[in-house]
Amino acid sequence: MPWCRVPRAQRQGNTVPHVPMNREDWAHLVGGIVEVRLNGTLIRVGRVIQATADSSMLWTEADAVEQRTLYSKACGYEVRPRYALGGVGRY
Repeated sequence: MPWCRVPRAQRQGNTVPHVPMNREDWAHLVGGIVEVRLNGTLIRVGRVIQATADSSMLWTEADAVEQRTLYSKACGYEVRPRYALGGVGRY
């Protein structure tokens, strides 16, 4: 069983409606803005700074509120693109 942290949004019970857009190939999301979800609950919105070649894990960039964070598919996280590189256009 992989190590998985319980996200702040899940601990607080915040939920956001499910958007039926998922992208399994995380390696192609580097530089883009994504939604990170766990069990349909929005955990975080952030820029992807690194992803493994096999798309099993990715890092989101640190911002004013959150630290740089590693997310893993093995822990049940889903990642959905919001904006393409530089925020221009959509996936």
